[in-house]
Amino acid sequence: LLPPVSAMAPLIEYVGEARGAGAAASGTVRAKSAEPGPRPLSTGNGDAPLPRRQLDGRELKAPRGARRWWPDEELPQTSDRLREEVKALWARQPRPNVFSTWQMSFPARMPCSGSRCPVSALGECGDPSCPSYRPKRPEVREAVEKFIVDKCAGHFRNGKPLETYVSVGSGLLGQDWVVFERLREVGLLPSRAVFVELRTGKPVVVIEGTTFPRSSPGGGINLRQTGFSGLLGPEFALSANISFETPVGPSMLFEFSNGPDEKDSISVAVGGPDEIGRLTFSVMAEDGQVASLSVDDCWAPDGEARAFLFTCSATGSLRVYRAGELLAEGQGRPPLATTRRHLFVGQSCSAGETGPFVGSISRIKLWDHEVDWLSTELRYASEVEVAVRQFAQWFSGECAVWTFGSLASFAAAVKAEPRFAADLLLKLDVHDDLDGYDDFVCEALAANGMALTLGGPGTSWCRQGGGWCRVDASCPILDHAEAKSRLPWALLGSYTGPLETPYISAGCGGRRRVCPAPRCRRRRTNKYVAM
Repeated sequence: LLPPVSAMAPLIEYVGEARGAGAAASGTVRAKSAEPGPRPLSTGNGDAPLPRRQLDGRELKAPRGARRWWPDEELPQTSDRLREEVKALWARQPRPNVFSTWQMSFPARMPCSGSRCPVSALGECGDPSCPSYRPKRPEVREAVEKFIVDKCAGHFRNGKPLETYVSVGSGLLGQDWVVFERLREVGLLPSRAVFVELRTGKPVVVIEGTTFPRSSPGGGINLRQTGFSGLLGPEFALSANISFETPVGPSMLFEFSNGPDEKDSISVAVGGPDEIGRLTFSVMAEDGQVASLSVDDCWAPDGEARAFLFTCSATGSLRVYRAGELLAEGQGRPPLATTRRHLFVGQSCSAGETGPFVGSISRIKLWDHEVDWLSTELRYASEVEVAVRQFAQWFSGECAVWTFGSLASFAAAVKAEPRFAADLLLKLDVHDDLDGYDDFVCEALAANGMALTLGGPGTSWCRQGGGWCRVDASCPILDHAEAKSRLPWALLGSYTGPLETPYISAGCGGRRRVCPAPRCRRRRTNKYVAM
């Protein structure tokens, strides 16, 4: 029902590539023409249009980890009549329309005019057990939207601007689109939107891999051969399908460093014949201290390929996954953000200390930021890209759209370019514990910035003077809905079900509750009550 992606493709600038006259030779996607001028803005309440605003131009260099999304000039601008028709759909309670685990509140075609819906790819959480699932509990999201607008109306006054809007874990941008339109109604439409979403970050290196040892010196390969010469650290991730053969001695799965005598290296060592099944994930900091995470019984010399993921967060948390399962995690120290001359796979920089790896390493992907397991297969990446394109097209001439793959990379970009500092930072529908969330949020706030954490671990903050103060972000309707979804279930009386009791998720909170036993036609003596 959607038009081909090629028909909607925006003009995208990729991070870290050459710009200007030499951009074409480096493979950078260049603009077809100058950016369209901004349209006059309306406050939404019948007042005179606001003055034209100056958006980020092409002279603004994209920070590391960022991606700029440009509207497609070949597509016609959305008419005012179609915009009003779309807003009328938003005002009603949507019907359940689950598409790839997302709730799509907008149809592919407009019911009245039959035109293609310009925001059909925008979606929200599609889990019916989510406390803010819009088709079942529309009052929750409506209360959240009103709470955000009221907070902004009270905070951004007396000359305090709302220019940069940041959303953490934005997904398919359905909720962010509604918030933007609500802010437009009160004359607070931001001129810059930054979406921090894992699915927008792409690996910096993707290769097919091979069997080892190779005939090259050391028996491995160097990922620098692909042309990648960017920074790695303080966060990174590497995934690969790995099969192991019987080792003749200790070997190295991968090692990223500047040489055997240099500090600040990242490596994964494979145990020898006396340590079958052991992997040691190590990070050496610039001061020479080594943090290691050992994992036992995670492989066997049977030649069967298994998918592995090794990640390091910006706070130094090391994690090892296999086939989607978290095998081990530990706290270390993040590596220095630097360019490493040796990106060896299947060998070590130290000749003689470890031998070459014996087995195969295929489907190798390297990221310059931390990712989760779903990112290894680039799941949901296409849906997110189309949603960001439609968002950029809808707000063409009104808002510059940027994306970052992680909150840490965005906080680092704010240090390098202060204009990216967040005036309003939101975290909605994200119930994962993000490493260093509060620290990165405080670093990313502008001089008068405010962060609202609505759901999941984390604190709401406000920049005040030379420090930060906590913000009361309690939304009674949302808090009640989330508390109700986390209620544990208990069984009163004797249990007649199977011994191995299954568990199900109790909503976005990640808590678990016991499944009630299947209902029977016979008279029941057990009662299931919510505590």
